[in-house]
Amino acid sequence: MIKNQIWLTKSYLVYLAKAKTRYKVHSPFVFDLVEKVLKDKTKYPEYRKIETYKKNISKSKTVIETVDFGARARGQQYAVSMKKVGDIVRQRSQQRNQARLLFRLSRYFRPQNILEFGTAAGISTAYIKSPVPESKMISMEGCANLADVAATNLKKMKIKNLEISIGDFDVILPKVLQQFKKLDFVFFDGNHRKGPTLDYFNRCLELAHEGTLFIFDDIHWSKGMEEAWNTIKKDERLSISIDVFWFGLAFFRKGVEKQDFILKY
Repeated sequence: MIKNQIWLTKSYLVYLAKAKTRYKVHSPFVFDLVEKVLKDKTKYPEYRKIETYKKNISKSKTVIETVDFGARARGQQYAVSMKKVGDIVRQRSQQRNQARLLFRLSRYFRPQNILEFGTAAGISTAYIKSPVPESKMISMEGCANLADVAATNLKKMKIKNLEISIGDFDVILPKVLQQFKKLDFVFFDGNHRKGPTLDYFNRCLELAHEGTLFIFDDIHWSKGMEEAWNTIKKDERLSISIDVFWFGLAFFRKGVEKQDFILKY
């Protein structure tokens, strides 16, 4: 954990040294994105609804058995542990600023076909889904007990038109992708290892189109995740990549020069 914090601190200092403000962005598309989404300070009513609910369930002392297949398994195929629901919510839910950005990105692009890697307690799911209640969304979760918690939370928050698919992503992803004709919005927030991240990226690319947005969580979380992000943003199929430190945004727009941005907002 200490080693990871040292890595994050170093990565953040490098990010700050390289990051540009919107005034140095010459892409009209990216400039509008910064002005209308990244810097949007509107206090949307959905924020209060979701954050009030998150605050309440963060106090839950209910203990469940969790199964982790990704980086939390620490090199094993999977890891099993007993955890309080409240601790899971506090540890695995997106921080407020990042979660609100997910909401604004969904609100701005209005995706109709959404895929999420890593449901956890369902908080990020609610932020993504609430701006587009009519959309189709599938969220994948490796732990059945945690998926039950998420399903209960999302039902109480009245988030509809949502399916939670349970299982190891490597196993269930092919069947999940068969349920989509295209993908408009994908949030990669599971596993957090280089190899699987690149594999999921390439599999989802088959359903990407000009209006698709891929969002990668924790791109500076480890050396492996930084390597994965660097590989992704160099892919010729991408037209624009944006690094806002916690998230990496990947766009596939046609007719624009391929550009990579590191933005401070």
